[in-house]
Amino acid sequence: MTSLDELLRLHGVTTVHVERWVARGLLRPRASGESWSFEQVDVARARLLAELGEDIGFDDDTVETVVSLVDQVHTLRGQLGLLARAIAEQPADTRKAIAVALQRLDGR
Repeated sequence: MTSLDELLRLHGVTTVHVERWVARGLLRPRASGESWSFEQVDVARARLLAELGEDIGFDDDTVETVVSLVDQVHTLRGQLGLLARAIAEQPADTRKAIAVALQRLDGR
């Protein structure tokens, strides 16, 4: 876990930035007493938010849209991984039929 102070030092952002991101649901800190702590995923997300907003200059709405799209891609990658594992568990004939169908649908 990373404290708020550590997060601010790591990414050169202000408390106002972090509070705004938390209010918009872009970061999800854990409260321990009166202080926040952040998991690694939120630390990485804060870096992305800082880059998009401060370095690239996107406004808050655009940052939120980009992060939403990144989240969707991440979710889809996970679902595709599960699908690949499910297909790998099928008998060889079924896996071959799926491969043939994919090639046909892809136009090859």
